[in-house]
Amino acid sequence: MRREESLAYITSNRPMKSLGLVPKSRAYTDEQMRGALIFSDSDSHRQITISGMGEFSLPPDRIKLIVIITSTKSSVNEAKTSVTRRLKYIEQTFRNYGVKEQDKSLVQSITRRDTMYEVTAEISAIFIEIQRFQQCQNQLVEKLDAPIVRVLDPVFFHSTLRLENIKRQASVQAVRNAKHTAEDVARTVGLHVAKAVHIVEESYQEREGTLSAPGQTASFQNLLDAKTITIHVTVNVTFELKAKERQHRKEEKTK
Repeated sequence: MRREESLAYITSNRPMKSLGLVPKSRAYTDEQMRGALIFSDSDSHRQITISGMGEFSLPPDRIKLIVIITSTKSSVNEAKTSVTRRLKYIEQTFRNYGVKEQDKSLVQSITRRDTMYEVTAEISAIFIEIQRFQQCQNQLVEKLDAPIVRVLDPVFFHSTLRLENIKRQASVQAVRNAKHTAEDVARTVGLHVAKAVHIVEESYQEREGTLSAPGQTASFQNLLDAKTITIHVTVNVTFELKAKERQHRKEEKTK
């Protein structure tokens, strides 16, 4: 029988969508379709489709420090003065720790309760370095009086650029893993993997960590771990399969 009419069959326990071949005008039995079908007709190319997975974890790269100042007095001007004095100290502290103007935000409000006035200011700053954040937070807790000033728990989040980069890395890793598997399969039948001709993203998942049990105070590390994102990508990649050079010359002679 000539080479181009032969059929190579590889048994596999993988689901069909994970490891299969793109057939052309051929019908196969259920037994055959449980494996990877690698074939060559005079009017078709050898192709194999492999599933690959990629996974990356990314801790947050931004921390938001939030401080709330509240003053309640019978005179609105006195309440404003009390808040403003503390607000100036906080803003100066932020500058001392390298916080840029575009990374700060401030919201102020005045509420009247019978004959009393309540003035509230919420100021926040975004940090990149954990050490600077902790030093700034500790200084504010130490120097400012509670309950007039409240320093909230840190808020962790990801910058858009870092998140997009990690998504791309997970996809690239999934394609590379699919290629490694295709190369292992191809070697068993004396072929080698050529270019990828089709790539499909089958699934994409993002998941965050978990906080401590309800009712328990979350530690700094627990808050950080809870916002660490793990990205999982699964792709199906179809590769062309080529005969090795020595084998290719033999096939040319038989034609």
